[in-house]
Amino acid sequence: MKLPYIKVEVEYREEETGAPGKVSPALIVGFGLHWAWVYLFMFNGQYVLFPEADSMQLLLSATSGAVHAMALLLYAICLKQARALFDTPGHIRRNRVVAACLVAAATVLCMAGNLASVGPLAALCFVAAGATSGVGSAMLLMSFGVSFSVCDLPTIALCTALSLVVSAVAFALTLLVSSALVPAGALLCLALPFLELLCLNKCSADLVDKLEFAFLTMPVRTASFAGRVGVPSVIFGVLLGVLRCCALTGPLLDGFLADGVAANAFSSSVFTASVFTCLALIMAMLTLRRSRNFAFRVLVPVIAALLVLLCSPCGADSFFRCFALFSSYFMLEASLWVMYSDIAQSYRVSAFTTYGFGHGLLSAGSLAGFLMLQPGGLMEAVPADSAALALVGLMALTLGVATLPNATEMRSTLIRGRFCPLLDDRSDLEELVSGGGAAAADERDGGASASPAGASETGEGLSGVTDACTEPPCGDGSPVAAGLPIAGGPSVADGLPAGAEALAGGPASGAFRDAASESPEQRAGRFKRKCAAVADTFLLSRKETEVLFLLAKGRNSAAIQEALYISAGTANTHMRHIYRKLDVHSQHELINLVESMEVE
Repeated sequence: MKLPYIKVEVEYREEETGAPGKVSPALIVGFGLHWAWVYLFMFNGQYVLFPEADSMQLLLSATSGAVHAMALLLYAICLKQARALFDTPGHIRRNRVVAACLVAAATVLCMAGNLASVGPLAALCFVAAGATSGVGSAMLLMSFGVSFSVCDLPTIALCTALSLVVSAVAFALTLLVSSALVPAGALLCLALPFLELLCLNKCSADLVDKLEFAFLTMPVRTASFAGRVGVPSVIFGVLLGVLRCCALTGPLLDGFLADGVAANAFSSSVFTASVFTCLALIMAMLTLRRSRNFAFRVLVPVIAALLVLLCSPCGADSFFRCFALFSSYFMLEASLWVMYSDIAQSYRVSAFTTYGFGHGLLSAGSLAGFLMLQPGGLMEAVPADSAALALVGLMALTLGVATLPNATEMRSTLIRGRFCPLLDDRSDLEELVSGGGAAAADERDGGASASPAGASETGEGLSGVTDACTEPPCGDGSPVAAGLPIAGGPSVADGLPAGAEALAGGPASGAFRDAASESPEQRAGRFKRKCAAVADTFLLSRKETEVLFLLAKGRNSAAIQEALYISAGTANTHMRHIYRKLDVHSQHELINLVESMEVE
């Protein structure tokens, strides 16, 4: 801006964090119903499914929790062997149906065990119910994780916050119905998994099925990744088990079936806690979403304050105690879910790996915390002593937050390919993508050049996405770019941008001469692998990789937001992030960069 006799330089920088994309109501409702079923089945069965056999609650919870944790860990450890189960959309839908049927079968088995009341037959029914519920719940949870992992971070936080309210409403409503007529509550539990199934199919169709890179993931160093994510998960899991056990024991629940006033008070406290948590998480997202693990920065101090207030005269009030414990539980679980989803989205780590290790170890820790509060356990006296509960909670919060992984630690767990020589002259490249000086140097020297392509969550992994070009750049290092499409211009249906043949004299001339004889499907695959190689080099997130792919094909902002189910502001934010990370200033330069990559 120039004024007479005055030169003024004004820099305007738009908001870099983006806005929530288009929210899928099916994802919110389905995920809320899933958690409502978990609360009803695993922790309140004696009030809904088996009031005549409430002594079996410990057996059911222990079996279900152990099988659930093992099933999630097997997802992460044995994904390569089980990949054939997820290789087509038809197989994925079949798996969801199987999961819903397993969850429904667990409900029926609990009803059968309730008829037997006690004895070997009842114990067998509850063990079988725990096993089927653990496997079915893990399968449904992983499907929701895949849908969450393709969303933007603000959308993840918003969907998680709203789903908490849905879960509390479904949970409280079922308990109220059950307090009046137990069979009606049991039928509602039986219907929940099939309602989840409908929501899963809808949100997957909206968020996952149309995306080109939804299942193209970055490989990780398994032991390092499991350690970074697993240690805080186990610590917070123990606290979750303690909070859950304390929240579901008290005067409100003791008189739940016999006293309608107690039932209403309990349901009101649960709903109030969910709304309070929802608002707190949304405020954290709006104010601190630039920071990694932003939810913990806001919610952990609130959890600590609620635990301390339990030691005050307020803690003697049954309603406040129930509200404080459920709020703490909801806040901690929501923060962890946002963290897992953020890791899967930001680093393109497989959702099966992220949620398998993360939530699997979280479930194992939760089971351990639950068992330690049982008679004869290490913390048997904690539920009756508010001071002891506050002390355990504050210690667990401190240790858990201290072990949360930061961005550098998460980058160090990724297996990366070599850089393209065309990019070596960029001074900020090493600082941008390295997880540490030594790791970056190893990558540039080829130390990680043999890394495989990221494992595909549907079994459709692409080989060679991290391979780098080995021929030196021509001239001054800038590729020839005649005839490439511009923003808003036409795109080639087979995925290879128009004018790519003009690069015949450039650094990848051999690759393009070979591409000329390939089928359209093969050319599209090569171009897709070029985009994946750029995304791996610059550590683009899942959504940024999708936007990169469409930009490299010549799409404009309007086409991108329609294809990716995101808002205009979010699409523009992703484009700014991509340009900044790649150090390019136009769509023309971005296409040049993608075309400079050579892959097998």
